[in-house]
Amino acid sequence: MKTVSVIWVKGLLQAASMQGVSEHAVLSSAGLAPDSLSVAGDRISLSDTLLLWRAAERLSADPLFGFNMGKSLQPSQFQLIAFTMLSSKTLGSAIDKILKYQRLISDGGAFSLTKQHAVIDHSKAAKEVSSLIYRPTENDFSYHQIDAVIAAVVSFIRWLLGRDRLILEVHLQHDKQQGLSLYQDYYQAPVLFEQADNSLLFDSKLLAERLPGYDPNLAAMHEQMADSQLKRLLEPSIIAQVQAQLMASDADVSRDKIAQKMAMSGRSLQRKLQQEESSFQQLFDEFRHQRSLLFLQDKHLSLTDIAQKLGFAENSTFYRAFKRWQGITPGEYRHVLLESKTQP
Repeated sequence: MKTVSVIWVKGLLQAASMQGVSEHAVLSSAGLAPDSLSVAGDRISLSDTLLLWRAAERLSADPLFGFNMGKSLQPSQFQLIAFTMLSSKTLGSAIDKILKYQRLISDGGAFSLTKQHAVIDHSKAAKEVSSLIYRPTENDFSYHQIDAVIAAVVSFIRWLLGRDRLILEVHLQHDKQQGLSLYQDYYQAPVLFEQADNSLLFDSKLLAERLPGYDPNLAAMHEQMADSQLKRLLEPSIIAQVQAQLMASDADVSRDKIAQKMAMSGRSLQRKLQQEESSFQQLFDEFRHQRSLLFLQDKHLSLTDIAQKLGFAENSTFYRAFKRWQGITPGEYRHVLLESKTQP
C-alpha cells in the first residue's frame, strides 16, 4: 500500500487553515474520521491523502492553493530529511539524498535528475543544465499537488544555499493558472506551462557548490537514521503485514486464516504481534472501525448490510462496537456525516 508521511499531510491541513478552512472541515469533507491522523501513526494511505487534497482544494476555492502551500512550508518541518540534506557536503549530494529518501515523505511521486546541454538565455551559448524532474506515481494528481511539490523543493534549495536566484526555468505539465506573475515573482525565472514534464532547470555548476551547513559527523549520523527509517518502510513490520492482509480479506476472517496466508501458525503470529505490543484482535478491531466509517458514507448500504460486511453476527453487536469506537451510534454518525456534506 502506498503511504504518505503525516508531516506532509499536516502541511496540507496547515495551508488550508491559513485560508480559514479548519482541519475538521477538510477531514469531514473528505469523508474521513476526525481522529484519522491521530490513529494513522507516522504514515497515512495515499488514497486518503488524495481525498484530503480534493477536499482542501474544494473548500479553499483558491486556484493557487497548492502553489501557496508549497511556498508556506518550512524545511525544518521535515526534520530528519531536511537536516540530512543540510549537513551534506554539496548541493549535488543533498539532491542525492532527495532521490534516495524521497519515499520517507511520500510514495505519491518520484524525483530524477538529468543533465543536458541547452540554451536557456538565447543571447548566450549552450551550457550544461541539470533538470530535477518530478513525476507522480498516480494518474489522478491535481495541478495543486504538483505546484506544492515544485514550490517546496525551490524553498529547500534556497534554504540550503542561502540565496534566491538559482532556477533558470520552471517547467509544468499543467496549463496556465491564474496569477502567472505570482509564479514568476516567486521562482524569479520563466515559468513554462504544458511542458513534457514537471521540472526545475538550473546550472549544473550549482551541484558542486559547497553547503554552508556541511558537517561530516552530522551527515553520517543523519544518514544512518534515515537509512533506518527507510529500511522499516521498505520492510513492513508484522503489524503492517497483518493490516495489508486484512484489507485484502472478506468478512469471514480470523487470526488463523490470516496467519495461514502469511505462512505461519496462529500462535506464531500472535507471538510476533505481542513483541510489537499489539494483538490480532486489536488490529482486527481497528480494521473494522476504519472500514465501518467508509461504509457509512454509502447511503445505499443499510446498517444491517454494513454489520454483515464487517462480520458481525448481530446488529446490536455492531452498534455496541461502533459506540465504543466513536461515542455515538452508527445511525447518529451517518446523520452527522450527511448533514455536513449538504452544508455549503
